Amino acid sequence: MKYALCFLLFCACSQLKTGPTPPETSHEVPEWVYSPYHSCLEAQELCATGEGKTFRKADAAARNNLASIFEVQVKSEFKVQTISAEATPWQASVRQDVQHSLEESVNQILETVQIKKHFKKDGLSYSLASLDRSKGSELIGNRLYLLDKEISLLWKSRQRTSMRKLVRLTLEREKLNERYSIISGNPRPAAVSYEEVLSWRETKTNPVALNLKIGQAPDWMTEKIEELLTEAGFKLVKGNSSKALSMNVTSIREHLNVKGFEKFTFTLSLTSIEEGNMNKTISTSETVTGRTQADALLKVKKYFNNYLEQNLSALHLD
Repeated sequence: MKYALCFLLFCACSQLKTGPTPPETSHEVPEWVYSPYHSCLEAQELCATGEGKTFRKADAAARNNLASIFEVQVKSEFKVQTISAEATPWQASVRQDVQHSLEESVNQILETVQIKKHFKKDGLSYSLASLDRSKGSELIGNRLYLLDKEISLLWKSRQRTSMRKLVRLTLEREKLNERYSIISGNPRPAAVSYEEVLSWRETKTNPVALNLKIGQAPDWMTEKIEELLTEAGFKLVKGNSSKALSMNVTSIREHLNVKGFEKFTFTLSLTSIEEGNMNKTISTSETVTGRTQADALLKVKKYFNNYLEQNLSALHLD
């Protein structure tokens, strides 16, 4: 009974062991150093090798080489877009947003990379890195599912103010699906494609007149809303118009017992008007500190600009 218990404990400890196998000590360089799939099942894993003066550096090199399968495309593909800028007049910020999202998704996948083997000879260390295809496919698949849900909702209403977001989301989905195909072996069909969104956008060539009424707002916010509305196909006019949008920013000084600093709560409100009647109102608030009111307001610039991009379609301007 005693020996049986020891045997069971030994088996349990073996199953809990993680990390790479002990370094190989043969005089001959193992085949996986030059051909990683000699020790990997290609149908189940993506593998790459790396070398360095220490195992730590070799591990990092192997991970980087495995990452290059995705990263090279992430960093270069926007420089070789086949669709001309004239046919696709979306802003550089949209491309940057897509690239940032792709890099985040790839980094999430790379966190699951495991080091399978080590080898050392003549002062050099070698590592074999492995990425499980099923885990990677699950991570990307979850992101594709969320993108498909959001795209379907926006496509159902097809508002002008959703154009930028639809372009960004469908482009991200298309590029992310390429990575899904690399890992899973097959792409996932899209209900709405990037090309469909671009084609729909081209049908919205006739601008719609809209009277933009600005109450109190910083210049950078006025420029942002004008950019978004113009890009969505609205012609900003003064005077009477069947459609109008009012925007106003208010501020409240809050109590802050810190010398040299002030605390403010800024509230952004937008109201859409159609045929003289209020249609929809949205608002958001943010509280920040700064040395002056102007300094505090600059700290919420990114937050308010993102809010405008994400929520403009909620005003039902078309």
